[in-house]
Amino acid sequence: MATYTADQIHRYFQHIGWPAQPLPAPGHGNGTTLPLLRSLMTRQLSAVPFESLSLHYSPTHTLSLAPNDLFAKVVDRHCGGYCMENNTFFGTVLRSLGFTVTPVGGRVSFATTGRPGNGYAGWSHMVNIVTIDNVKYLVDVGFGANGPTKPLPLVSGEETAGIGTTRFKLTYTALPGHTDRTQRMWVFSFRGDDDAPWVDAYAFTEMEFFPEDFEVMNLSTMTLRQSFFVQSVFCVKMAVETWEGGVEEDGEGVEGVGWLTLHGEKVTRKIAGKPAEGLQELKTEEERVEALKRWFGIELSEAEKGGIQGLSTEIRGWKMA
Repeated sequence: MATYTADQIHRYFQHIGWPAQPLPAPGHGNGTTLPLLRSLMTRQLSAVPFESLSLHYSPTHTLSLAPNDLFAKVVDRHCGGYCMENNTFFGTVLRSLGFTVTPVGGRVSFATTGRPGNGYAGWSHMVNIVTIDNVKYLVDVGFGANGPTKPLPLVSGEETAGIGTTRFKLTYTALPGHTDRTQRMWVFSFRGDDDAPWVDAYAFTEMEFFPEDFEVMNLSTMTLRQSFFVQSVFCVKMAVETWEGGVEEDGEGVEGVGWLTLHGEKVTRKIAGKPAEGLQELKTEEERVEALKRWFGIELSEAEKGGIQGLSTEIRGWKMA
């Protein structure tokens, strides 16, 4: 499996604002590895957005899962990507640091996609399983505001706190579509508070997927007309709070407090415990391009700006000079 060089890892840590030098490494068996992974995940979610921009703002409307292409996109250009991009990238970072990482495939629920019924779509999601001291954890930095915000141990039925009143749960169970009811997958569920119903977001396997498997999944996800990513322009990243006195050698001192979202023609911010705040209405393509720079630090090239012209996702009315 691919890894990044020491120089690339150094640049990545600069990108996510890691405060400690020398760069950290997991120390299995000494109790520091899980907090390190948790801190890395928080900083990754706050610095690397979950987004679909290249499927709309690019000359080719295609995505590469090659680790060095992803490094250039994330670290050099300050962009992000969807699940297979962000989780391939983050998995490569973790592997480069010495973590034990297994990439696996997932099925997104109809509840997530808005499709009627209680079933699941085909393989279209990617997550990583990280093993620490013989315990397996779900690590997913590519599902947006409803995704896990910390490593979740693979323990069926155990609830974990998220941001604010959000709760997460993993369940090891058969899916509605299984004709062999002895089959089992892990189902990731979330709910906004104690009074809200649980929503089954996606299911994933423990069977290792190869890069060739994700290439097939990526081709479908980035080209099918009915794909959510093809239909929607969005960019999401975690809003964080920084405080003094954190355990800086472990990268702490940053805590997720909500989400900043650009979706279609709106920019919103949702901080835990507060009503969602509308930050900007986008009336033209020029305004959306500027909003990506202002709120997410993503600066599109002229060729990328022109890539959306003629697509159904273009905000009509703005013509390039």
